[in-house]
Amino acid sequence: MHATTSIETVLDPSGRTVASRLQCEVPLLVRVADTSRPDLTLLLVNGAAGPLGGDHLRFRLEVGPGTHVTVRSVAATLAQPGPTGEPSLLEVELVVHERATLDWAPEPMVSVCGSRHRTTMHLRASDSATVSVRERLSLGRHGEASGHLQLRQRVTIADVDVLRHDTEFGSGALLGVGAQGAWRSMCSEVRIGTDLPAPTSEVRPDIMSGVFHLSPVSALITRLEQPGQGVV
Repeated sequence: MHATTSIETVLDPSGRTVASRLQCEVPLLVRVADTSRPDLTLLLVNGAAGPLGGDHLRFRLEVGPGTHVTVRSVAATLAQPGPTGEPSLLEVELVVHERATLDWAPEPMVSVCGSRHRTTMHLRASDSATVSVRERLSLGRHGEASGHLQLRQRVTIADVDVLRHDTEFGSGALLGVGAQGAWRSMCSEVRIGTDLPAPTSEVRPDIMSGVFHLSPVSALITRLEQPGQGVV
């Protein structure tokens, strides 16, 4: 399956953030939450199972100048194997213009046993934007092994690349020393703005986390957890 969803936001005459473009294809469906707030809340809704092996899905969100957008999802997304054994791909493009705000925090992507999936995320933002983009991964459902999962991140601020990062999870050699080990859930957050946490790192038997500054206005925050701790 090939599907594309594209969303653009603007300010209406009253100063509220509205969707000037909302074009969705199954399974990448989006609903506008009914709230009285001046910002726009979007809910990601899976209109069908997936992504399934062989799917190529594209999601693009352009947050217009001065607009404020919050993105959540109604449930976790399951990356599942398809009938042909082909991998699945989800391409996410986020564009955040000057003085705009984006708070992106969907439920986790779950790597189902036997699946082969890759998510690519390209965030392009103004240096005057305020952004939080959280990507959460769960390696397998309860009591089962993980599939093969890749997360590719690229962050560009004011036309300057500040992050190009690939993370890969799976069974076999990826469970060894220097790879994912026994970690079963991961949260990766990119923040852009003036209120950044201080660089730090923490290693405990059940948690490994770190804060890494990418530029004067951006940081990468990562967190890994062991089985039994739940998805971060």
